[in-house]
Amino acid sequence: MWERSYRNTSTSGLKSAEEISSLGLDAKANPSKKEPAVYSISISAILLLLSLEWIYPITSSGQQGSERFLAVMAGLTGALLIAGLLRVGWIMGILLRLCMALTALCLMYGGSDPAGWALEYPGTWMEDIRSFMESRRFYSISTETRGLLMMCGWSMLMASVQSLVLMRRSVMLFGGATLLYLLLLETLAGLDVYASVVRSVLWILLIQAILQLLRLLEGVTAPTFRRYPFGRWCAVAVAAAVGMVLISVVPGRVATVPGPERLSLDQMGERLARWAGYTPNSSIPASASITGYSTVDAPMGSPLVQGDAIFFTARSPEVTYWRGETRSYYNGSTWSDPGQGFQEASPAALFRTDGWENQAYWTRIRQTVTLKRAWRGPNPLFTGGVPLNLSFQDENDSNEKSRFSLLSNADSATLWLAGSSNREPIKTYTTDVMIPTATPEQLRLLGKASSTSQDPAKIRRTYLQLPASLPERVRSLASDIIQGSETRYDAVQAVRTYLEEHAEYTLDTRMPPRGTDFVDDFLFVTGEGYCNHFSTAMVVLLRAEGIPARWVKGFGAGVPDPEVSGQYIITQGDAHSWVEVYFPGAGWMPFEATPGFAMPQGEGTDAAAAAEAQPGELNPPQSGGGLESAGAWLLAPARALAAEPWLAAALAAAALLAAAGTVRMRRLRPALRIRLLLAWPRSSFPDRERLLSAAAPVWAALARRYGPRPPGMTLREYAASPALAAGTDSADIARFAADWERLLYGPDRPLRVDSLDFLRRALRLARRLQAP
Repeated sequence: MWERSYRNTSTSGLKSAEEISSLGLDAKANPSKKEPAVYSISISAILLLLSLEWIYPITSSGQQGSERFLAVMAGLTGALLIAGLLRVGWIMGILLRLCMALTALCLMYGGSDPAGWALEYPGTWMEDIRSFMESRRFYSISTETRGLLMMCGWSMLMASVQSLVLMRRSVMLFGGATLLYLLLLETLAGLDVYASVVRSVLWILLIQAILQLLRLLEGVTAPTFRRYPFGRWCAVAVAAAVGMVLISVVPGRVATVPGPERLSLDQMGERLARWAGYTPNSSIPASASITGYSTVDAPMGSPLVQGDAIFFTARSPEVTYWRGETRSYYNGSTWSDPGQGFQEASPAALFRTDGWENQAYWTRIRQTVTLKRAWRGPNPLFTGGVPLNLSFQDENDSNEKSRFSLLSNADSATLWLAGSSNREPIKTYTTDVMIPTATPEQLRLLGKASSTSQDPAKIRRTYLQLPASLPERVRSLASDIIQGSETRYDAVQAVRTYLEEHAEYTLDTRMPPRGTDFVDDFLFVTGEGYCNHFSTAMVVLLRAEGIPARWVKGFGAGVPDPEVSGQYIITQGDAHSWVEVYFPGAGWMPFEATPGFAMPQGEGTDAAAAAEAQPGELNPPQSGGGLESAGAWLLAPARALAAEPWLAAALAAAALLAAAGTVRMRRLRPALRIRLLLAWPRSSFPDRERLLSAAAPVWAALARRYGPRPPGMTLREYAASPALAAGTDSADIARFAADWERLLYGPDRPLRVDSLDFLRRALRLARRLQAP
């Protein structure tokens, strides 16, 4: 091949040989044969349990649809891990995982008709692309498309983790990320993850034990668990893992362990901000969530940024707020309604048959709502008052009115879209609602401030609930505020006046530290917040004095459409929360708690004036730059993590993907570099040093698969050794070794045809040796 004899060794040639050979001949050896399938299956099964610990804590809070989410994600994870055990090419693997993600998406959002939903989703996908191109904002796309992106990311994560564990035989990276993620959920979101941490430690120890057994059994092709020492190893490993986990449970069983104090990143951020120049009373800028409506009851207090995307338009003869859901249970950080029950309702019949349409304190109007995006169940339907009936205006392909399944709750006066009997989503519906018209004088006659004897027992039992941990100073403040109010209406107005005079409206807020009651922190520490702060504080203060009240979330009145008379445009920025107070003989009356907002009905407010009332302009404080900007910048990620637990999961997933990608690129780098040299320009083909450096990783790959080269053995002898000679690539390896030596001691710039032949053989070997 090369004419010069390789016995003529130059000093530089020897140096290059030593340097280049050392790149690949000192690696640890892996067995030439793959381990039995029982190991891969066992590790993947335990890895499934460990992966579910990322999902279970955020679905264990009883939220609607959480069981379905957990079941679908568990099935998707199991399918992904099974796919990872199959021998398929990388293109087929990507397509297979994409099909799994799409199937899971249909099961997640398709309700009882996943196939029908799948046929409709391409239209939603195209609309999402159009919306994103127009707004350039992620929140403008639909929940379904966000779910698809999340599932695709989860598929990539599972593929990377499984490859890392089975090929690199290391679970500590993913295990450490899992424990860190759970601690972030406990620290920032206040979720109870103790059991998940204990289980995660058990799964990590079991996987690590099996991986360690594989290292000890290098070269063993068919080990059995019944013979010594394999059975004893497995038994001891399982017993040790279970024992270590049980030991961690003993302290909590023997004595009561007080709950840990929250490691509040907000507090650390505030200290850093004060060090940077902020005063305790100043506001600290932070990255925030976009205002909008969500059915998820997350901990309240995260900062917000005003959104402007249109949510729906509505035709109404009167200005109204738009009710979505009510909440009755307050736990100190968020609202929920675990006991709320819905019944199936027919759009053709009245939802209420108790004579509400004849009430003296209410009047009946008709409203038509047109959603900006197609709406699918399960989701709430927004109405301007107490709904009496509802009809859908959408038509199917046969020009027939669509019929959908509705869920109605007479107690909360809310409606949910449960699903459809056909494959058409809804966008428009018309509803008859009752809106309150009671005057302040009428409301004053309906109940004394301190008298609850006229309230039904069910009302008192449900809507006077307060957490046992509510600080006593909140109850004392409620007594001081309401003291002297003779009627229930006067008590409500006294609380509203106090909040208006002692708190400021702002979207630039922070999450309260763990262990701190949300209302207590708002009333006695920060003194500033937005609608969630004011409305929650008002409900708690009223309940503390025995006045039934509940929390309502939905949308404000919106703005009049300048082109269509009687039509209003409601955007994500109109998302709002307010208060409803029970008055015996009249029912639930709405009240506005937030300064700068005006309730159109329920407080004796003139509707025309309410339509013109807008919240005051917000002027967030400007940062001063330098150290102040640095402190605010460091606090922003902390608040974002506290507001969105999934953000912590996304960051951890991104870190794992980056690590797995780095490992994968290190394995692919030899082949990629050789490919680049094959495409080298004709006028300046690489010299001997570059050729040898590019092909050197082939020796490292040979060492990993067949074992390192013994001391004193030449490269040709190593290539002809029994372990390498028995392989399918023995001929290429022998020729590669011979060409390596000729190139090493040959001319500085060999012929192009010889160099191309050498590189092609090196590339072929690199690809085969990299295959799992």
